[in-house]
Amino acid sequence: MPNLSCLPGIMTRDGDSFTNETENRMLRSAVRPNALVWPGLWLGFFLSTVLAGASASAAGTAGPMITMDAEDTGVVDTVGGEEGVGVDPASWSDYLNTLFDPVFDPGVKSNVSAVEGQTAHLVCRVNNLGTKTVSWIRHRDTHILTVGSFTYTSDQRFSALHREGTNEWTLQIRHPTIRDSGLYECQVSTKPVRAYLIRLAVGVPTARILHAPELYTDEGGTLNLTCVVSPSPAPPEYIFWYHKGEVVNYETDGSVEVTVRQEEGRTVSTLLVARATLSHSGNYQCAPSNTDRAAIRVHVFKAKEPAAMQTSSSTLLQHRPSPCLLLPAAVLLRYLASFCDPVT
Repeated sequence: MPNLSCLPGIMTRDGDSFTNETENRMLRSAVRPNALVWPGLWLGFFLSTVLAGASASAAGTAGPMITMDAEDTGVVDTVGGEEGVGVDPASWSDYLNTLFDPVFDPGVKSNVSAVEGQTAHLVCRVNNLGTKTVSWIRHRDTHILTVGSFTYTSDQRFSALHREGTNEWTLQIRHPTIRDSGLYECQVSTKPVRAYLIRLAVGVPTARILHAPELYTDEGGTLNLTCVVSPSPAPPEYIFWYHKGEVVNYETDGSVEVTVRQEEGRTVSTLLVARATLSHSGNYQCAPSNTDRAAIRVHVFKAKEPAAMQTSSSTLLQHRPSPCLLLPAAVLLRYLASFCDPVT
């Protein structure tokens, strides 16, 4: 309320001054705020504070700390120059942070398989990151690998991949080994820190050819060689086939077809010859880019002529003795034996 006692006199619209006490009381009554204004303001502020606290409690977070002390050192809003409301800035900051805390995407794989020597990628998605920073930490020795887009390790096989405007932060590991297997931590710089664990399993692939080590087939038949590379969550960079030490060029040789397909956890390459010839005999090798070669020896036999087989059978039948001739000969031999005396 303004202090009018210090004023020597207040002039009216007509130029006259208030000189007596009655007129001064009338002036003070005219400029004094309504007695219902301050209680109404305090009641409204109290209700809004209670409702805000109730909303924060329903959301599972605590609202900011509000004090009703005019001597508070925080930001003070003075009403009418008398009493004020103090708000702790740190509490407001914490309260707002809880409303927009970073959240990990639960759809990201927590188990990743990789092949030794083949680049591995660990993906971490963070929503509502704001001004926070994402770091990658190796769990077994708590070694910091990357912070943001920067690498913090002398092992240059590790690097962070991030495209501006996306929520993905990827740890790339080039030429991984079995020793790189284990837990990796995607960490966000909140207080306290939040982390998402991803387990990496690095396997050593092997190649094998079905029906090895020997395969037999007839000339003119189908030659089918199948090479399986496992474990192989992603196809190798290449799979070459060798015949007698030379690369099989299936692009120029129309009789040979090579296909590669990816199955669950393994890669399958097939070499197919529709009509095998004697020249297709020999040693074959399957050579993936990420493991040792597998080998098989193929034998192609010349097929027999059906007419020759029939002639040979007929000749055998023609030279076979007739049963009608064998029976009399047996009776004659028995009759002659009856006249012979036993030797003593």
